[in-house]
Order: sequence, then C-alpha cells, then structure tokens
Amino acid sequence: MKGDEEAFRLLVDRYRSLLHHLAVGVLQDRDLAADAVQDVFLKAYSSLSDYRGKGLFQAWIRRILVNHCLSVLRQRHSYLSLDELDRDFADRDRGPEEAALARNDSEALRQAMSRLPANYRAALVLRAVEGLSYREISELLGVPDSTVESWIHRGRMRMRTLITPDGQTAPSSGQRARVIGWDRR
Repeated sequence: MKGDEEAFRLLVDRYRSLLHHLAVGVLQDRDLAADAVQDVFLKAYSSLSDYRGKGLFQAWIRRILVNHCLSVLRQRHSYLSLDELDRDFADRDRGPEEAALARNDSEALRQAMSRLPANYRAALVLRAVEGLSYREISELLGVPDSTVESWIHRGRMRMRTLITPDGQTAPSSGQRARVIGWDRR
C-alpha cells in the first residue's frame, strides 16, 4: 500500500501543472481550478481499479478532470472564458497603445466567451488553447466527433457575431482569429 501511495504521489507531481492549466482554461478561476485538480486526484486515486492500465494515464485523468470541470460549471451556472488569452496578447515589445488594444481584444474575447453555452466553450478551449484534435476532444467529452466539430463551428460562428456584431471580419491584426482558432480547422 505504501508503494502505491508513493507511485501515485509521483503521478500527482508529474501531472498537477498540466491539469491545473487545463482546469483554469475551463473554469476561468484559479481557486476553483486548484480545488478541481485536488478533487480529481482524489477521485482518480479511489478509482485506480477502473483505470486498469488501458491507454495513457494522462488521457484518463484529463478526461476525469474535464468531466469534473463541466459538472462544476453546470452546478454554478457559470460559463468559462479564456483567461489564458492574456498570454497570447501579452507581448513585452509592444508600446502602450498596442498593449491597451491587446487588453481590449482580450476583454472582448472574454466577454464573448462568457455568452457561449458551456459545451461550445469547453470545445473551443480544448481546441484553441489546449490544441487537442477533434478526436481527443470527442473522447474527453464523451460525444461523437461530429458533435465536437459542430460545437466548435457553432462556437466560432457565434464568437464572430459577438465580437463583430456588424458581421465584419475580425480585426486586421489577426489576434482574435488566431486565439479562437478561426484560421484553422
């Protein structure tokens, strides 16, 4: 038993940062994310017999985390945003005017994301921020690939409408388009 605990401690040390980053992207709250990661490690430890060594441990625990985060969102009737967008917009070489515009872009994206349904947001975060494939997202969320594709497409279209209500294209800087994945499938 002591060996199992030590082995699991190594897994916690190895995956804590990755899971926390994902949880922050989904929950948009660092404290909630820390709690979610802790809860998921406890769930995973008590459910190790369900794992059975099939597939990658990382994929198994990430799926538990995503499901837990979506459950937290449903309970709170809250929607996720992309706090991680600030990293994409932050550039030390920018002047004050460019930095202010980037902050405005980031806030516009955050507000638009907050108005999307949770399933669209989760799919967009997993695709645009985490860089997962449609198949990986499908496996994590437990829905068909076609559903993930639909959620991402609809989320992107709704984001486009929310960010540019007049139907015009995204800003010429391309920042918004890159962050939410408009420029790739």
